[in-house]
Amino acid sequence: MLNKKHVLNLNFRNITLSALVFIICLPFFSLAQTKDITYDQTQNVRFVTQYNNNTEIDSYLTKDGMLLRIGDTLTIGKAIIFGNAINHRKKYLYDDVFTHIVAGNVKGRSLQELNFIPHDYSGDKVIIKSLFVSHEKYKGYKLFPKRKELPLYVSIFVKSYKTGITKVFSQSRKTILDIEKAFVSGEVVNDKAPIPQRNLENTSDDIKYDLLIKLGKLKDSGVLSDEEFQKEKKKILDRK
Repeated sequence: MLNKKHVLNLNFRNITLSALVFIICLPFFSLAQTKDITYDQTQNVRFVTQYNNNTEIDSYLTKDGMLLRIGDTLTIGKAIIFGNAINHRKKYLYDDVFTHIVAGNVKGRSLQELNFIPHDYSGDKVIIKSLFVSHEKYKGYKLFPKRKELPLYVSIFVKSYKTGITKVFSQSRKTILDIEKAFVSGEVVNDKAPIPQRNLENTSDDIKYDLLIKLGKLKDSGVLSDEEFQKEKKKILDRK
């Protein structure tokens, strides 16, 4: 029979062995993060703490319900024209660039190192090669903020469909810095974007407005008499 001393030694060995197994397996437990995440999860404080900056993921469900995965295709939209609200500039200048899309794979690089791509990449089709998450920058005044509790944003590394000589002289590899901001700005086409209710309500009025402009031009050019113009104008305005 085992005496007390032998039992204690046996229990100690079992505890030590269990602790050793736990320490060895700890890195594997830490790697068991959720690789398929949603927009709601990126805003959840308790969820985001498990992620370090530049952690790769397999898929992302956007705020508007668009599922993005490796191998999917995206379309580059139009670059934002700065100052457009002030000067109503509609045409691009030669040095206009995208705000949320940069050249190359920039994972881990600082903002100063980024090379924003020219505006003429609008309409390009790109393939998703990888997705990764990072914590948003802290904008408060705390001395020691809990940065791992800050919301996550999703960056996407993509490659262009272009081949041959076109590929050589273009930025075939790009990074979309924040896919949600890129969607909102229109720099990446969002197939799941909701149609604003305001546009639906104003569609009829917009059509009438366009028809009246065309009608006015016909009158000004002499094609329509004043009587004919008034008659056609009344028809347009009476439409529902």
